[in-house]
Amino acid sequence: MTQPPLNHLTTLQQALLDVVQKYPGHFSRSGLAKMLVGAKSWQGREYPEYGRFSKYRRKDVGYQVDILLQQSYLRLDGRNHLAPVSSSSGAGEAR
Repeated sequence: MTQPPLNHLTTLQQALLDVVQKYPGHFSRSGLAKMLVGAKSWQGREYPEYGRFSKYRRKDVGYQVDILLQQSYLRLDGRNHLAPVSSSSGAGEAR
């Protein structure tokens, strides 16, 4: 899938990228969705982004994460945690 320009991303997608860039390797796909919607089962409430998108369903946030993975804005590291795709480095992990 081709990567659309950054200015074509939704506010939610842009926020997802920002959080993953700020905390690379901290979240699994479902963990990021839980944190952003403010799930009670999420243990790490120290993140300032916790509950930022509480108006969304966790499933909807997860779907947007999957889209960003398919469009190569995000990648999964060796532990299946989200990491940004670095355009400046050719030395990334294989997907």
